[in-house]
Amino acid sequence: MDLYGKMATTQDGKFGQKENSDQNFDYMFKLLIIGNSSVGKTSFLFRYADDCFTSAFVSTVGIDFKVKTVYKNDKRIKLQIWVK
Repeated sequence: MDLYGKMATTQDGKFGQKENSDQNFDYMFKLLIIGNSSVGKTSFLFRYADDCFTSAFVSTVGIDFKVKTVYKNDKRIKLQIWVK
């Protein structure tokens, strides 16, 4: 299933899991960033995951997350970083 709960089709038209190179990793960690409002949690997330920064302030409603893959000691590590 994809992020919206719909079944994904494969190249041959059959239903199943979407083939994704991001599923090849040695470790996966889920990180949750929590804290007081307006302290920069989402800015930190975007700066770390996308290497971008915007000075415009928009309060996060609900939960936001990004996925980043890093390499350490010849291991592929997938990070799911969530901001509340």
